[in-house]
Formats: sequence, C-alpha cells, structure tokens
Amino acid sequence: MNLHHVLHLQRKPGFMLLLLLIVALLATACGATNTPSGSGNEPQNAATEPAPLEAKTRTVVDDLDREVEVPVAPERIVAGEFAPELLTLGIKPIASGDNGFKVIYTLDEMEGVDRIGDPPNPEKILELDPDLVVAPTVFLEIYPEQMEQIALIAPVYYLSFDQDPIHGIFVKLAELVGKSEEAKAWIAEYEQEAEAGRERLAAAIGDETVSIFRVEKGRLRIYLNRNFAGYMLRSSLQVPAPDAVTAEIEQNPNSSAVQISMEKLPEFAGDHLFIIVREEGDDRQAFEEIKESGLWNSLDAVKNGKLHFLETDKYYGSDIVTIRETMKEAVEMLAPENADEGK
Repeated sequence: MNLHHVLHLQRKPGFMLLLLLIVALLATACGATNTPSGSGNEPQNAATEPAPLEAKTRTVVDDLDREVEVPVAPERIVAGEFAPELLTLGIKPIASGDNGFKVIYTLDEMEGVDRIGDPPNPEKILELDPDLVVAPTVFLEIYPEQMEQIALIAPVYYLSFDQDPIHGIFVKLAELVGKSEEAKAWIAEYEQEAEAGRERLAAAIGDETVSIFRVEKGRLRIYLNRNFAGYMLRSSLQVPAPDAVTAEIEQNPNSSAVQISMEKLPEFAGDHLFIIVREEGDDRQAFEEIKESGLWNSLDAVKNGKLHFLETDKYYGSDIVTIRETMKEAVEMLAPENADEGK
C-alpha cells in the first residue's frame, strides 16, 4: 500500500474511529499485563480458575469393619443379596444371587436382571462389569474362593444378617447408595402400618400368644425373629410369644429358627399356630403323621381351631418387602375384619 493510499484512508472518519479503538484495546491489554503481581489490583476473574473436581469415590466401613472405596453414585450394582431393598430404593441391580428371584412380591421388577448363581460366578460378574457388589457376610464364609476373585473385579460391601433387617441392613444399604431420605420415608410408612396392626391385634386377641413352626421330614423347627414371619410377628407387630420362644429370641435376637423334638412342641406352641409345610412330598406326609398323634391333638391351638397355614414361597424371605407384605396378611389372619359377620 503506497503513502497516497494511506493518506486517502486517513481522511475517512470510519478508519480513524477503528484506529482509535485498536489503540485503546492495546493500552488496556498492556496495563493488565504490567500490573505487578501481588499488588492487590489483580482482576478477580474466577472463570479462569479450574473448578474443583467432585469426588467420584468415597471410603465406607462395611459389616466386616473393612474400609471399602466405593462409587459415590454407583450405577451398576450386583446384589449377592438385598435386591428387594435396592428395588425399594428405586435402584434396579444389574444382577442378583438366586434368592433375589425367590421373592414373589418383587419378581416382576426383576425382569431383565441377570443371575450370578449360587455360589456366585466370578466369570459372569466380570462380564457384567459392575462398579459395586453388595453381599452378605456369610458369602465370605461359605464361598471364600469366589468372593476373593470377585473382589478383584469391583469393590465388595458386606452386610451381616445378624442385625435388624430394616433399621440395620436397609438403613446401611440406603446410605451406601445415597438414598437415605427414601429409606426414611419408607420406614415411616411401615411404622404407621405396624402400629395400626398392633392396635388391631390388641383389640382382637389381647395377650394371646402366637408361635411359628415348620414341619419337614425328620425335622421340626420353631421360627424366631427373622424369616418365615418371625421379624414382622415379633419385632413389628410385637405379638406375645410362649416363654420358651421368648427365651430363644433373647439368646440371639436375630436368629432364624431352633430345631426341637416333637415332645417339646407343647412348650413352644402358642394359643395360635402359624404352620409352614410344603404341600407336596415328604414334608406333607410328615405333617399328616403328626396330626394323628395325641400330643398334637392336645394342643390348645388345635382344639380351638386357631391354626394358620403360611404359603412357603410367600414367607420364605427376610427382606423388607416380604416383611411388609406378610405383616398385612398376618394381621388379617389373626384379626379378620369380617370376624363378627354372621354371628
């Protein structure tokens, strides 16, 4: 560009305005660059500072007192047990142990969930690529080799069955997956239902006792404070038990059952009997033989017709969904709403 051309452009007002703007911008940039560091006059430009990274994992302590680094927000959970609890919290596990498919109340929700088998299959779990595995402590006792391999695939958080299934297991699991508020809401509703059930039973049967026994070929068991109606009957509905049953529960508050001889049945039998016996095979035959005995027919519950038969598949679990649903049925068995009809 020759001098004549430059002088020609300078005569145009637009060019002069542009030139002044460029000079002003350069002066501003130089002033910011030359400001001494630490003078207190630095521009506070927070956008240029990198935002702190949110932690993706955290350290928790499981029921084996182990520190376990787990995801803050796990997305791919394998449930060796506790699938119903996760479903209650709005989390669908990617896979479950066999017991997760035995809870009839949540079976529809388990559609699409993979099976890891019993014992759990490490190769299957490796294929699933989980970010968290939850398992009962008993898995480490009975499947040590498999659990050691699984621990190399994903963090394993162990929960013990030897604690309250709602205020222990469920609360801990909810905290683990960041769903404590959802757990509190569920527990509040459950406690309201339990209180209503207690009031209804108090009015209907008063201080009459209830015991739960299961007949199998060659074995007679009394259930205590866990599965097969134990927890919901003892802890939730707080129905009185015979002294012999109470003594067993006091020795081990979270135990499942105790085996007794037929001769001891009168000590453990309550005013009402919840009876568990499979409808087919040797168990049914064993029960038919018991029914023919004089000892059986001498029980007050038998003479008064206060026998309540439980469906094995319904009452099998000790998960919170089974507890809640069977509690409703137990109240109806012991204190039916239509009890006074026809009198």
